[in-house]
Amino acid sequence: MSAILSVFSNRELAFLIWLVILLVYFLIKNRWRYYLKRIIISAFTLKLVVIYTTLVIYASIIVILLYLLNIWGIFLLKGTVVWLIFSALGTAFTLNRIKDFGYFTDLIKSNIAVTAIVQFMINLYSFSLIAELIALPVVAFITALSVYSEYYTENGKDYQKTHSCLNKLLIIIGLVYLGFALYKTIIEFNTTNWNDVSQQFLLPLILTILFIPYYWGLTLYMNYEIMFVTINVIFRDKDKYEKCKIKFYILYYGHLNLKRINRIKHKIAFLAYQDAPNYKDYFKKAAQAPLYMKSSITNKMKIKLFNNIGDCCKALSDLQLGEFSEWKKLDGLNEFYSITNYYLIKKDGLSNLVLSLQGEELYIHKLELSLSILSPEERNYAISKFQESVLNIVRILSLSLPDDIYNFAKKNDCNYSDDIFSLSIKTEILGNMESFTLAIKSK
Repeated sequence: MSAILSVFSNRELAFLIWLVILLVYFLIKNRWRYYLKRIIISAFTLKLVVIYTTLVIYASIIVILLYLLNIWGIFLLKGTVVWLIFSALGTAFTLNRIKDFGYFTDLIKSNIAVTAIVQFMINLYSFSLIAELIALPVVAFITALSVYSEYYTENGKDYQKTHSCLNKLLIIIGLVYLGFALYKTIIEFNTTNWNDVSQQFLLPLILTILFIPYYWGLTLYMNYEIMFVTINVIFRDKDKYEKCKIKFYILYYGHLNLKRINRIKHKIAFLAYQDAPNYKDYFKKAAQAPLYMKSSITNKMKIKLFNNIGDCCKALSDLQLGEFSEWKKLDGLNEFYSITNYYLIKKDGLSNLVLSLQGEELYIHKLELSLSILSPEERNYAISKFQESVLNIVRILSLSLPDDIYNFAKKNDCNYSDDIFSLSIKTEILGNMESFTLAIKSK
């Protein structure tokens, strides 16, 4: 028993002890026992069991290969299991959000970032078991309060000072842990097996890189499954041969490219409105990248950023109002557009912001930011968020405006124009809904 316990650090033992205490509490209480049962049932549905099984099989193959190459040793078993549960499995559940290979580049970078190094140093040494048992619930409680205060700050409640204070407290606690780890590193420098330590540090990075093919394959499977289910629903009245033909062209033109797959996925629903469509031509066109990605940058618009659609979307994404859709043509018109999803002003509210870009195939000529206020209680906070977004848009586009233009909440409408652009902010009331619309047009 002591040999098994020696594998775990005091911090890990404290975590396991508190985990057992919580599980016992949940099992004693009838209400919590019911919820725990539902969670376990949901966590072991057939599709999830398949993911768990393939994950373990793939990890086993990787570990065996690393062992044969003398890169992996039995002392890394605990670290490998922890990485599989908390990193690999967590990543597998977020794969539906991946748009391109850049996600995996960011994943690798996160393993060699300064924060990853600091986190490894902190976990290298631990306090006594009693100290860890006391510290763990305290840190967890402060972290929970910080998350709670952040959530309500984002929803317009005045918890900013509380959230800032809690974050500073967490930083102090982190510095204490880091200071202790540095102290232990210095006094035990000569007795530490640094070869083993370096392997423990590199293990997550090596496993992340080697797991990219698995993540990629699972992402492809999930995307194709969604599209095939959609085809079965939309074309349920068509015969099996017709549906197989559609799926074949989706596979043929999507193949292993996630960008092409996502373009096809966003246009599948429109196929239902086509009269006697040519599936081959439809999916070939749907999978193609927008022309601006393959053409040189134009200089038609006086707002310079409007001449580069990709850079403009990337710059405006700093507003954190949502991800832009791909540059798409409006059916029947020679107009192109890109739009974000509706951004809720409050996470549990109704009022929302939406940002859109309009133009021609190679450049943007208009930006619109629309605010819809659907609840009187959210009005002040919604207007404040709108004003903040307007200021940031003007800054990103490098535009100059008079200082009083931002007091639009006190006016019905306001307009401004110069040699480079025109700007208007219009207000409208429709029943219980109040709306503000910012429009910026380049000349």
